Amino acid sequence: LREKRSKKKNLRIYIDDIDNLKEVCQVKPEMVMHLLDENGQLKNMKEDDIQIAFENILGVKHHKKDWGGEENDLYTSNVIISGNRIAAAFMLKGKGTKKHILQISDCGKNGDQLLRLFQSPAELFVVQFVGEISENIIKDIEGKTDTKRKEGKQAQYCIINGQDTARILFAYNKIKLDQHV
Repeated sequence: LREKRSKKKNLRIYIDDIDNLKEVCQVKPEMVMHLLDENGQLKNMKEDDIQIAFENILGVKHHKKDWGGEENDLYTSNVIISGNRIAAAFMLKGKGTKKHILQISDCGKNGDQLLRLFQSPAELFVVQFVGEISENIIKDIEGKTDTKRKEGKQAQYCIINGQDTARILFAYNKIKLDQHV
């Protein structure tokens, strides 16, 4: 039972676990609270700006244009976890979603963006949103990650909500604490 619980726990990692994002450990959640609105949503950050920031942080030279049918918004093998380089696929959601809590129905025109994300040849699947991410999305991603593992593939997931997005952007000088966004 202990081994089963440990294996399930490793399905999800946090931004603090990603070596490329180690500077985020210096940014406490309360340090970025003023960058969030009353619903916990990062103010005035476009998806494209967030994507460019992540590309810069991860050393990705190619900027993928956003379009409705892509498998992912950002794909890179530059992510390092515990000293090991892995392929990661990101689904990024900015202010264009116009909701405070991201739901499955907000993920693509037909709600199939999560399905497409998991078609990416990746070991880490990242869902980022400028606000809160619903528990249904987390359960769906956990199930998809678990299925990949049952197929014998390496798979983990990471959820980056608005607060963690603000922490990352601040840690890497992509947003300033005194900035009125």
